[in-house]
This record gives sequence, structure tokens and C-alpha cells, in this order.
Amino acid sequence: MKRKLYTALWICAAAGMITACGSSFKAAESTVYITDEGTVTGADIEDFSEDYYDEEELENYITESVDRYVAANGDGSVELDSFKIVSSENGRTTAQLYLNYATYIDYAQFKDVTLFAGTISQAQAENHAFDQGFVKVKDGSPAGSAAAKDFLDSEELKVVVIGEKTLVRVDGTIAYVSDGNVELTGKNTARVTYDLEDPDAQPAYIIYS
Repeated sequence: MKRKLYTALWICAAAGMITACGSSFKAAESTVYITDEGTVTGADIEDFSEDYYDEEELENYITESVDRYVAANGDGSVELDSFKIVSSENGRTTAQLYLNYATYIDYAQFKDVTLFAGTISQAQAENHAFDQGFVKVKDGSPAGSAAAKDFLDSEELKVVVIGEKTLVRVDGTIAYVSDGNVELTGKNTARVTYDLEDPDAQPAYIIYS
């Protein structure tokens, strides 16, 4: 609950403190976008209700958190892209926040979640274990079961390893996903199922070219 609350704190505090230019990347739900350049854009799309929080307390918390991270990791490590409150015709109001991260490490550290993005050999070097079952993907749909040995020696494939409940978008075509915690939603998008409160939850693997 604490991690979920912190996400909400960021969004609510931002409503009173930021304006910024728009983004070419738009999302209908919370999404982690891994670009071909290795940067990351995080879109937090959340129901917005400011009644639950004290605005001054939230602004202080978020300002201190962002300043502390940037001071420790350098200018540009995290940057605001855009923020807006959107009201739909059905009466639902959402806060839509886009943040740009210099690397996947910045995203993981800032949000306190598991995230890796790189080649399969780099993932193995960072001790990410490909010890789950996998599903082969063709044209954005499941195409039968697979095993890690089918792709571990590939020099061309990349992988996203993520421990967060979110949509993931990559600049490429998804070739394999871990079985049981990933729902394919397109050729380059997949929805990850992950319970932050479950200590035994397995991170999702999304392998793409």
C-alpha cells in the first residue's frame, strides 16, 4: 500500500505545482515506454481525488524526493514531460503525468521497482534469472510454449524485466514473454500482472527484437 500511496502522492502534489510542454507519446493507462535509445518514459494515469491528501504535505514530500534524486544522480536523470487533469464525459477524472528518465536504472530507483532494459547477455550479467516458463509470440498473439534455451544465446534480442503492474511498450516486436504474468496487447505492447505486496511475485520478462 505504501508504494501505491507514493504514486498517488506524486500525482496529487503535481496538480498544484507543475506545468510543462506536451509529449508525443500518449497512453490510455499507466505505461512504461522503453525507447530504442535506452531512455524510459513513464506515464502514470490514475483516478484523481484530492480530498484524501493534504496538498502542502504532498508538495513538500514530492519536491524533496525529486530534488534529492536529481542532486544525487545529476540533471536530466528525471524530467517532467507533461501533466494534466482530464475529465471524461462519464464523470471520471484522471491525473495524467509523464516523466522522462535518462535510463532504466533511474526509473527503477526513483519508483522503487524492478526494471531492467537491455540485451539478454546484459540481463544475465546483472543476475536476472530466466527461470520461468515462456510463451512464443507471433504477430502480437501467443504462438505456443517456449523455453529460455530457445533465445538465451541470441545476440540480437533485447529484454525488459519488470516487477510492476503496468502496460509496457517497446520500440520493436515482441518475440517471447514469460508465462502467467504477461498479457499480450499488441505487437509491441504487453500488460504486466504483478502484486507488489506478494514477496514471491515473479518479475515479468518481455523479449523483443
